[in-house]
Amino acid sequence: MASATIADRPRLWRSMLLFTALVCCSIVLCMHEKLIVFSHAEDQEQVTAEGTEPMMRRRLSDDVNHDMDLEHVLHLATRTAEDTFTEDPSPFRVLFIVTTLSEYDKGTRGTVNGADRLKDLVLPLLVDGVESMVHRGWSVDVYLICGFEELKESRRQMIQDALPTGVGLEVWDDAIPYYYVKKINQQLKRPDQTIEFAPHGLSRQHRFVVRDKLMEYDFFVAFEDDIRVTADHVVNFLQMSTQIDRMRRAAEHSPDGKARVEDALEDSRTVRGKSMDKARVGNDLVQDPMTADELRRLWPGFIRAEVVDNRGEQPHPLLEGSPPALDNFKWKQFVPASMDYEQSFGAVDPNVCCDLDSPRTPPNPTKDDLVLWETDISATGVRHYPGEIGWAATMPVEDKADVGSYWSGEGNAYNDPSFKRPRRVDALLGQQAGWMATRSQVLYFHEHACPGGFLPHFDGKDWYSDSLQTRNGAVEFWSGGFQLFGRCRLNRILSLDPKRFSRQILYHSSNNKQKTKTRDKFIRLSHFLGQLYTVKERALKSLQGETTQ
Repeated sequence: MASATIADRPRLWRSMLLFTALVCCSIVLCMHEKLIVFSHAEDQEQVTAEGTEPMMRRRLSDDVNHDMDLEHVLHLATRTAEDTFTEDPSPFRVLFIVTTLSEYDKGTRGTVNGADRLKDLVLPLLVDGVESMVHRGWSVDVYLICGFEELKESRRQMIQDALPTGVGLEVWDDAIPYYYVKKINQQLKRPDQTIEFAPHGLSRQHRFVVRDKLMEYDFFVAFEDDIRVTADHVVNFLQMSTQIDRMRRAAEHSPDGKARVEDALEDSRTVRGKSMDKARVGNDLVQDPMTADELRRLWPGFIRAEVVDNRGEQPHPLLEGSPPALDNFKWKQFVPASMDYEQSFGAVDPNVCCDLDSPRTPPNPTKDDLVLWETDISATGVRHYPGEIGWAATMPVEDKADVGSYWSGEGNAYNDPSFKRPRRVDALLGQQAGWMATRSQVLYFHEHACPGGFLPHFDGKDWYSDSLQTRNGAVEFWSGGFQLFGRCRLNRILSLDPKRFSRQILYHSSNNKQKTKTRDKFIRLSHFLGQLYTVKERALKSLQGETTQ
């Protein structure tokens, strides 16, 4: 009997090991169920009714407290070094993603063929932005997505050496995806169609990075390679986002489900404007109460600017003529710039966006050197929003998504009764070449705001079964602008406070649009803000029943 027991010991030992392994596997699987970020379950059918928000597409995380996330992240971003001695010392974690198509310029779009784009343009911008964040005590990592075939080790080391100590660097080179060009019915365009590069899809690839890194960082910055983004932009974005969210929560807890402007002026209007398109509201909203749903769709926007480069031997085209093009800006006759705001509230600060130490950019810009070309006053409006949000400009948005503002053309301001508010006019949309967001904001994009989701996998009917087909959108769609402020129905706002407004200006440091666009597209940022103040004055007069003329 003893000998049998001894003989059975190895088998018993193996059984015990097997049982222990099964238990461990069960524990791991249970933990996996709770920790997994991206569900592999069947996609839920998305139902979108007219005038309602899209239903959730797929859950990424059920454990995030969205309600107070912005307050927490803002605190992390703005706390002093002394605070870490009495609080959780975990730093504010930022992933800085840059997408670059070419290592060297190709001579197109006003560039010089063979110029070292990576070294002379991308790197100074990257270092400048990251340093501004590290100086605040933030923990920053960089993810560089390259459209060219290979980033050589020497070039990678050049980047790493230039970045502040402790900043991580990951590189995804040869990142352009492949695809088959298809017809509108999803059939191949030609019988002999072969697989080919999808250069427009390079701007999609950062979404895969965000998906993989989502739970590792508090904040994500994802922009094209020639955009200057600093800590000032991030803090201002977080402050405005938090102020919007506070009003959203206030509306949810108010008896009638709305947030109101405190000390609102008396509205003497007896007749209110009606929608001229598919918007649910008219173009005459000034200080109207807002629902939580409307506030949830407000978003701090950005606007690109260039610095007039007058360093050449020939006069700059924008400064030529009598009067110069910049002094004879579009719609000036109908909406002049009210510049009194500079005495009352301060002027645009050019140093926040555009004071960059780079061989490609003009040094020491002034406020009058900053120019805008991607929208104009005809496509914008203003509104007095509840709480600390205050007065802000509204940028173009699809009619069905509009939560309302006082349009610059209200009251036949352009002396043309047939003139309608521009909506999906590409030349006026104000592409911002990227986006930034907290983790919970990314989750909101993906799970609630954006039909088909914001992150991979890009499949199903919302993507026509193939997200790389250009009908889903080109570069501008993926880099943030056209999807977030079109399909996802977010309403961008620009503060009328010059200090904040300056922190919503992004420097397009390639500085090449002024060489390739027609002169009538350009206006000084200071004049544009002056026009917005003119529209504000007209909006206030309208409350008294006065016309805008």
